[in-house]
Amino acid sequence: MKIIIDNVPFDFDLACKVLKLKGGDSPFEELNSFWNEIVPIDFAEISLLPNLEQRRIAIKYLGIDDIVSQVNPKLISEETISKETTWINETGVEETIKFDDTYRLFSVNENVLLKGKDEEVNKYNTNKQYFVKFKDTSTDREYMIWVDIASVYNTNHNKQLNRWNTEKAFEEGNITAIDCIAWTIKTTLPTHNIRTIIRQGDCVLLKPISGNTEGEERHLTSKEYRELLKFES
Repeated sequence: MKIIIDNVPFDFDLACKVLKLKGGDSPFEELNSFWNEIVPIDFAEISLLPNLEQRRIAIKYLGIDDIVSQVNPKLISEETISKETTWINETGVEETIKFDDTYRLFSVNENVLLKGKDEEVNKYNTNKQYFVKFKDTSTDREYMIWVDIASVYNTNHNKQLNRWNTEKAFEEGNITAIDCIAWTIKTTLPTHNIRTIIRQGDCVLLKPISGNTEGEERHLTSKEYRELLKFES
């Protein structure tokens, strides 16, 4: 038996564990008799689901706060940028808004994420994964994005560090949360050919200086993000 959640089919038992994340009363009469006995799925179980869409929905139902509490992350970097942007308010008048944007970079032990996959091997796993946590400037909702810390380092320090030696990135140069949030934006605009960055939620627009817009795809650097982001909402 399948249960459809957000247009994605789940096996019955798995669906019950995902639905239990929402809390409250049973969503279906058929679940009433055993609803209180259902144990909600946790992040370790979610990370092992082979279906990407099922993982996405389960993570959405679990929520950022519960994910963070379950993976026991370590704060690596926290930085606040003071920003200024202009928009049209509800009365149709243009106004300038000043606000602070805080970004936090966390590390998580990989054996926590892979809990239960191969416990005998995994207990010796000392590798780390990294995510950056931030708020949407217009809704105050919190988001987290996983980042490849070696790629972040290479982008901002013009070096080639492999992903199996990420600790060296922190030894040789400071990686900040701003480095990471900038890295999440990709462009084909060559370096030194960006005039302005405009961001509205997940939509990022980059205005070029000249017509040369087709370079190799790359990640934005921290310097570009700090200096060229002019409007955000």
